[in-house]
Amino acid sequence: MKKRIVVIAMTQVMALFFGASVASAEAGGIAVGNMQLVPQITLGESRNDNIFLQESANAIKKSWITTIDPSVALKADDGANKYELGYNLSEGIYHQSHADDFIDQVASFKANLGLSRKLMVDFNVDYNLSHDTRGSTFTGGAAAAVSTPDKYHETNVGASVNYGANAHIIISGDYSNKRYSNNRTRTIARDLDTIGGIAEFDYDLTGKTSAVLEARYTQFNYQYQTALVNLDSREQVYFVGLNWEATGKTSGKARVGYTKKNFTKASLIDAGFFSWEVGVEWLPMSYSSWTLKTSSMPYETDGSGSFIKNTGVDLAWDHTWNQRVHHEATLSYSKADYQGGSARVDNITKASASVSYQWLRWLAIQPLYEYTNNSSNAVKASYKQNIWTLNLVGTL
Repeated sequence: MKKRIVVIAMTQVMALFFGASVASAEAGGIAVGNMQLVPQITLGESRNDNIFLQESANAIKKSWITTIDPSVALKADDGANKYELGYNLSEGIYHQSHADDFIDQVASFKANLGLSRKLMVDFNVDYNLSHDTRGSTFTGGAAAAVSTPDKYHETNVGASVNYGANAHIIISGDYSNKRYSNNRTRTIARDLDTIGGIAEFDYDLTGKTSAVLEARYTQFNYQYQTALVNLDSREQVYFVGLNWEATGKTSGKARVGYTKKNFTKASLIDAGFFSWEVGVEWLPMSYSSWTLKTSSMPYETDGSGSFIKNTGVDLAWDHTWNQRVHHEATLSYSKADYQGGSARVDNITKASASVSYQWLRWLAIQPLYEYTNNSSNAVKASYKQNIWTLNLVGTL
């Protein structure tokens, strides 16, 4: 009953607020001086048949989940420069497991500056108050080991400089600071500072194809360290590749190279392996696109070994059927191979399909289905999950 009341109430609020705004505002935003204020609200109702990602049928918990996601963005655009200040709040209500209710928040700012014909500068910063759902990390253990989701706050800062015409030099850097605030007996080991940078050189070969040289560096500094636990590391990636737009219908990028992972702790084995990132987009029609991506890159571990070598492939199809109906479908497979003395291997298959129906100019209806199957050789790490969702998205 509570779930139905929430849905009805939020639908009425969306109709009153957005419907009343149409007469006095341009579609999408409200003029504030030379800026645009763009509000949006998404109301979602989901059925999740395995909220804790558990393997055993006896441990599986199902729940209806109501999500309320209002957001607002203040945008400015003078042609050469673009600025955006944003705020998003996300509230989730688990009707069969209220211990997992959450309120997440994100505040962000980004700027894209065209300082000259050859020089562009981008900057972004965001602050997150968020959580990890129970069972989503350290999946080899039981979600019941803790009574609430892991909560954290995270600051991310990034900047990049792009200089050149036929030849481009792109220098970027980023920093993140992540700190957990509860369940400290298990989350203290995940407090992490990350700092890194990318240097890229692009050279135009034909007007539609450019050669690329790229080097990446990332340093991971975990705040909790003992004689037995120290995953601090330095990660270096060296790539050569191409960017291309072979025709008006096909474009893509390819990077191949070598990754080095060096640990501060002497007893952890350093690693080096062949890596790649490839992405191709095909547009058989202006209103339809297919995207294929594949990569093999390192990730930080979530509890086993020293790091994860992740290899995956993703296929997506986006199609606009008419002015009101659009759909997206994705299929992906990844193999997470845990390194550093761990024999754990996860084979993860995911599929999703969604439809967006623009019922009114200010209201879209979006049904969504998501499927995940993790086949793992680790104890209690395998699981299957189905999520059915219906979203209402209100805009101006």
